[in-house]
Amino acid sequence: MKHSCKCCYDGCKVLAKNAFSILSIFAFLLSFSSKISAQNYFQQEVNYSIHVSLDDEKNELNATDSIEYTNNSTTSLNEIYFHIWPNAYKNENTALAKQLLENGETKFYYSQAKDRGYINELNFRVNDEPANFTIDSVNIDIGKLKLKTPLLPGRKINITTPFHVKLPSAELSRLGYLGQSYMITQWFPKPAVFDNNGWHAIPYLDQGEFYSEFGSFDVFITLPKNYVVAATGNLQNQEEIDWLNKKAEETAGETSLDDKDFSFPNSSTELKTIHYKASKVHDFAWFADKRFHVLKSEIELPISKRTVTSWAMFTNNETEYWRRCNAYTSEVILKYSDWLGEYPYDNVTAVDGTIAAGTGMEYPMVTVIGENSSFFDFEYTIVHELGHNWFYGILGSNERANPWMDEGMNTYYNLRLFENKYPNNSFIDNYVDEKYVRFAHLKKYTHKAQYVLSYLINARQNLDQECSTKAIDFTDANYGNDVYFKTGFIFHYLEKYLGENTFDSIMKVYYETWKFKHPQPQDLRNIFSQNSNKNLDWFFDDLL
Repeated sequence: MKHSCKCCYDGCKVLAKNAFSILSIFAFLLSFSSKISAQNYFQQEVNYSIHVSLDDEKNELNATDSIEYTNNSTTSLNEIYFHIWPNAYKNENTALAKQLLENGETKFYYSQAKDRGYINELNFRVNDEPANFTIDSVNIDIGKLKLKTPLLPGRKINITTPFHVKLPSAELSRLGYLGQSYMITQWFPKPAVFDNNGWHAIPYLDQGEFYSEFGSFDVFITLPKNYVVAATGNLQNQEEIDWLNKKAEETAGETSLDDKDFSFPNSSTELKTIHYKASKVHDFAWFADKRFHVLKSEIELPISKRTVTSWAMFTNNETEYWRRCNAYTSEVILKYSDWLGEYPYDNVTAVDGTIAAGTGMEYPMVTVIGENSSFFDFEYTIVHELGHNWFYGILGSNERANPWMDEGMNTYYNLRLFENKYPNNSFIDNYVDEKYVRFAHLKKYTHKAQYVLSYLINARQNLDQECSTKAIDFTDANYGNDVYFKTGFIFHYLEKYLGENTFDSIMKVYYETWKFKHPQPQDLRNIFSQNSNKNLDWFFDDLL
């Protein structure tokens, strides 16, 4: 996630009566091709069992990864490509390092070796037999596992490997540490996606995010006993649950928190192993800090009446914001569940990551939130990142190829939530220092102005880009302005064109059809075209 629309017009054309038969044939072919596409769709399944221990003196992970990989395609596989993304932080020649430098970010390039990270000690076995694994000569965060025997359609194999991760500094990365605070993300060997378009073995990048296979996670984390941990999935240890509940009661009962003490207590000499399970997710992240305060609340979903547990875990930094976190979380879960489809998991967590690179980042069921300048800024970050549980988490589009399908569509729902909640807020109430008001004539603009004005800065100079551009082809400025704001605003335009009820009903069809799957742009377009009874070429071809 990176925070940061092209003026639009209704491009619908009036069709001549004698074109009706042609349109009828076209509609039939579209319907037929959609059915064929649905019949050809497949999705690999990847189930993980990971045991990991944290060495908080060396800032290292030592782990074993056991993967059950099922080939649901019609193709026999001779190899499986892997992401070994901690290697993105190994040297200044990685794709990540080059992209950061191209975008004018020099901190990593000039960093010292001790602050960088990598993954090693890999020793792959397939069905308990030694297997050949080679690291790509260009992108060292990609590897290829050669299979001695082809993996036939419908068959599964078990892949195992130990691995060791030297964690980078969190001042440089989303994966890392500072002091004894840990953000463990994109940290384990992970098979790349194999779909109808082949293998998607992609290097780790900061601009342009992820694409991973759905499955289940069974994760055991060993670390000193006094660490508070937030993670993807459901915690299985009752003793740990009771301890977190007690900490939540203590935090809720405190009338004030010390905003100045950021020191780390000594690590306990006693270790604990905590166990998490998650299903129907495509990633697993965890965060650990001995200083975390804990707040807990419950959210009752509107239709099923199922209860979701909401957690907030935070340090002494910006505690006045964090006390409101669970209230903001509840609004996001309820609104997105109402507009799209119900939140399917049992837990949702926001965790303080003020030390990490970036303002916020999403992972299934858990999101890290950076430092903020106001209550509104904090709330916006919470809303955006938790909204990614739908756009990225549940609807697992290819973020590298189609970033608008997660960042842009999620931004539309951010705009909608804030327009509903703060209909009279002006642009300056939320973002701009009062001294700029008179100079820039901003008082008359609403919150929506952020979405329009941001992309117009480049659009007025003919420097903006199509929303549907691949992530790696955007300029740094346009990645924020066009992927997020322009896409968000044109979906706002589409909702007004179709009407809120029609738009919502179509998005619910999209959600139910493609949840826990990998939708492509054409899949979204087909659902809108088939359920709106309108020609939306002007939207998908012209605006996007």
